[in-house]
Amino acid sequence: MAPRSQQLALAEGLARQNHIQPAVEACYQALANNERDPLVHCLLADLMLYGDFYDEAINSASRAIEIDPDCSPAYLALGLGYDRRGGMWDQSILVWHELAEVEPDLVTAHVQLGEAFAAAAFDDEAIDAWRAALELDPAEARAMYNLAVAALKKEGMSTALPGIRKAGELDPTQDDLFFELAGVVDDGNPAPDPADVPHERDAMITAAGALAFEDDYFAAAELIRGVLEDNPDDPEALGLSAYLYLKQEAVNEAMACALRALTISTRTPTAVYTLGVAFSKRPGLNRNAARVFSALAKTVSGHPMPHVLYAESLLGLQRYSQAADAYRTAISLDPTCVRARFGLAMVLLTEGRYAESMWEIRRAAYHDTRHQGLFWQLYDEYAEGRS
Repeated sequence: MAPRSQQLALAEGLARQNHIQPAVEACYQALANNERDPLVHCLLADLMLYGDFYDEAINSASRAIEIDPDCSPAYLALGLGYDRRGGMWDQSILVWHELAEVEPDLVTAHVQLGEAFAAAAFDDEAIDAWRAALELDPAEARAMYNLAVAALKKEGMSTALPGIRKAGELDPTQDDLFFELAGVVDDGNPAPDPADVPHERDAMITAAGALAFEDDYFAAAELIRGVLEDNPDDPEALGLSAYLYLKQEAVNEAMACALRALTISTRTPTAVYTLGVAFSKRPGLNRNAARVFSALAKTVSGHPMPHVLYAESLLGLQRYSQAADAYRTAISLDPTCVRARFGLAMVLLTEGRYAESMWEIRRAAYHDTRHQGLFWQLYDEYAEGRS
């Protein structure tokens, strides 16, 4: 294969930095030199998707596949183009089938295939596709969100709500909220060895937070235990301890630690968060969870996740209009919040607003692939395979 042209290299660099218009211009310059380069066509398709030019994206991706039927990033762009445009579900289903064949281990291909089936009213086939995605990756949050939506359609909110909460647990954005409340910052450095942490309160709490961030819950718990042995009434340590219990599914212990922390100091946001999550995990405590998350949403009003958690507690109380308002607040703060868009889609379904619900799911799908960097992953793998 010939090396990348200067124009294509320039377009890639600009696109990776989100300089969309200059990247588009560089793609057209590259096509003027070599109209049969599938890399240029699929990159142009992704750029067109970014600007919501669906027909142009479909045309560019189709041209890339025509030149090379194994161009996996072009299938992704084409499928997203069909999904976003709407009303072309037969074509969309075929494209996601093709991508699943070209990249059989690509979980998102199965998730997207399920969403295309669902949009075409093939509900059983959609559920099979999402279950296939979970077989490949049991932590695939979007497949769980979609299964929750399917449960809502078939059996109602009481059956769907545990599914969306389970999906939320798989979604890392909820943990991001806790660590932001705890003041834990990802500085790129590994967490310290617990043996090297001095027996000093601030050092132990900081190290425990860093270890919890890296999912080393046992080592974090050992350090927090040391802090609480010195001072059983340390609210910050109790809040982190409650989180560690939550991660081990010890809900009663988490609730006890959070309540103890808030008895000592009501200004312990990590304890407010963990108490709300603990309440939401216990049937019949949705009203308590709603009160706690309402307070957290007021305290941390600029972060979307407290509004999402508040909305989910309102779903359990069947207060759908208020839940929709909370979801929309979250989306206004972060339009890419996949969890909020799926939640809003569920509320819209309860109101019989099917088309608007599907639009929210399509937006969630688009932002989810962006979060994953999936286009660039496929693009780089494809480019390397051709060199």
